[in-house]
Amino acid sequence: MKGSIKRYCTCTDPDTGRQLSPNCPALKSDSKHGSWAYRDRLPTTDGVKPKPFQRRGFATKTAAGKFRSDVYALLDLARGDTATENRLGDFVFEKTKRGGQLPTVEDVKRRLGIGTQLDRSSTVAELLEQWYAVKKRAKRDSTLHTWRGHLDNWLLPFLGEFPAERLSALHITDLFDMIDEWNAEIVKAEQEGRAPVLPGDRRPRPRNCGVATQRRIFATLRNAYNWAMKAKPVRLVDFNPCDGVEMPGEYRDPELTWDPEQVGTFLEGTTDDPLHDLYRLVLLHGPRRGEAVGARWAGYDHPTRILRVIRPLVQVGGRLVESRPKSRAGERVLFLDEGTSDGIRSLRPQQARNRLLLGEAYEDNDLIWCREDGTPYSPEYVSRHFKDLARGLGLPVIKLHGGRHTAATLRLEAGTDIRVVSEQMGHSKTGITRDLYQHVRRAVLDKATDAVIELLPKQQRRRKATG
Repeated sequence: MKGSIKRYCTCTDPDTGRQLSPNCPALKSDSKHGSWAYRDRLPTTDGVKPKPFQRRGFATKTAAGKFRSDVYALLDLARGDTATENRLGDFVFEKTKRGGQLPTVEDVKRRLGIGTQLDRSSTVAELLEQWYAVKKRAKRDSTLHTWRGHLDNWLLPFLGEFPAERLSALHITDLFDMIDEWNAEIVKAEQEGRAPVLPGDRRPRPRNCGVATQRRIFATLRNAYNWAMKAKPVRLVDFNPCDGVEMPGEYRDPELTWDPEQVGTFLEGTTDDPLHDLYRLVLLHGPRRGEAVGARWAGYDHPTRILRVIRPLVQVGGRLVESRPKSRAGERVLFLDEGTSDGIRSLRPQQARNRLLLGEAYEDNDLIWCREDGTPYSPEYVSRHFKDLARGLGLPVIKLHGGRHTAATLRLEAGTDIRVVSEQMGHSKTGITRDLYQHVRRAVLDKATDAVIELLPKQQRRRKATG
């Protein structure tokens, strides 16, 4: 490559309107007239031949020459490896367009993982897609949907182009530092009443990516690299860069819940809402959101007042699929109160009328809660509508998942054995229930202690202070 450096100007011929440069007379008579341009052809991933490259606006020939030297220094990092050289060419094009500045050689070495001998040509994107293709046969649809979101929104766009063998802990840390910066921008934009500026964000709607979600994204990447280290017949990588990354601990604030009076206010104020009985089911019996939204008539029996939580229907990628539970404990039976059971039964006649009115246009998915044409409610809408109803009634706005916690809290406060509550919530171990509801358990124990003290003679209930 022998890029040229020439002086030019933007003067035009008064007769034709065409630019005179480099034939402008002033360029020869005035050394300060015009500016300098660097022209070259750089390798890229777009094709076999080098691509024309030009950057203009340098004040001096020396400045243009330095820019050319910096470009060559970056391309030299490839050390004869064509694939890396092409990626570096792309990098130069991208970073210098619209007046952008070239990063330093050391910065590029850090970002692209250059500096060690190339021995494998696969990228992080190829590794992740190969891992996903192998794992998808054995995983639940909901798990695959979560992984796909991690890949498409975060891992592929920001780490995908790195050579898989050269991805480092620093690259991964940079990704999560960027996520934290985006979170701060989202908060700031909301305060200022504007849309957040998040270059490269592929999500349909920008929202805060909390510590819990970040840890799950990290777990997806770590899982993929662990698989790549054990791949047969040939290992794809020799180490897992995630081993050198320290993620912040996941501290969960106690989930906000309602007390019995607030639950009563909500149920009384929403009796005419189409989703009233779904919310009643969540608040009193504690199914997960997907279990409630995807509840099926096949699992409901009115005479015995039970609702079987077995493979509810969930939306994944725009289609309805059966969801496998997290564990065998997830496949359980909810024993309904009379009011909830009667409310569910009352939904059936209206669905039958809608089916007759719409005929073939009606979409029968066997769902207990659905729209007038039989199509499912999206889980996001159900959660958002729940908050809107609570806000309209002047209640503390909690998540729909907080409604599930409300059901468990009410049962524990009523003195229900923790093993029964754990079974109703679908927890695989009672330890999970204890960890989630320590605050409730303490209140129950305090209440039990007070009840024991009440049995003592009055003079023994409180010991006299001794001087």
